[in-house]
Amino acid sequence: MSKRILSLILAGVMAFSLCACAGQKAEQPAEQAPAEAEQEAVQEEAQESPITVEEEKEEPQPEEEAADVTEESGSEEEAEKTAESVLPPYEYPGPELFYFLLYQYLIDEFGGQYEKADVTIPCPIIIAEDESDKDDIKVWGDFQIYNYNLNGDILETVSGGSYPGLIHLKSTDAGYDITGMELVGDGADFEPTAKEIFGKYYEDFLESSANEEDRDAIRAQIIANYVYDKDLSIKAFQDYGWDPVPLPEENIDSFYSILD
Repeated sequence: MSKRILSLILAGVMAFSLCACAGQKAEQPAEQAPAEAEQEAVQEEAQESPITVEEEKEEPQPEEEAADVTEESGSEEEAEKTAESVLPPYEYPGPELFYFLLYQYLIDEFGGQYEKADVTIPCPIIIAEDESDKDDIKVWGDFQIYNYNLNGDILETVSGGSYPGLIHLKSTDAGYDITGMELVGDGADFEPTAKEIFGKYYEDFLESSANEEDRDAIRAQIIANYVYDKDLSIKAFQDYGWDPVPLPEENIDSFYSILD
């Protein structure tokens, strides 16, 4: 009897042990559940993070807009530069350094007195020259300057002026230097100063001033030589209220012949 009771007690202890073990094993998944949930949350965040990165990449729109504005302003500046440089600047196209210097002097001295146009072209109506003294070469003339805007194939005069007088130059080893200019006065001072400056060439100056046809011919020839030199398609020049004056054929190599 005592053996039977002992057997029952042992069987009960073993059964309790098995139940306890089973209970612990059953409880382990419940303890691991938070860790697995945490791991799944991390995986979900990792999967969502590329979307966040892509969204952040799309955000810098102000920089793109600033780049667009810069490109637009650059295009406007290029357009303005193009508009400002419709025509190339005038340069005396002949072989004579003497006249190259003379023409450029007129542009530099008088061109800046007028509102900017597409091109400034000087037109010296030379009355006489005296190169007997290399230290004081004299050029008498009516030194004109004209500013033009291009309209189709016609240069339209927008401003200009006449500066009669005497230009002094000096011959140097490098070429020539302009040493000064005497200008005829205005109004009541015109006649006395013109007589003083032009001297024996005074009557020639008056005759030239009255001959508009010859003056227009010289002006047209200077423009024609410029057009040929710069490979332009300009056909005429026109003063306000007058008919266009057609340009002649170029004669760059023979336009001047006194000083070579």
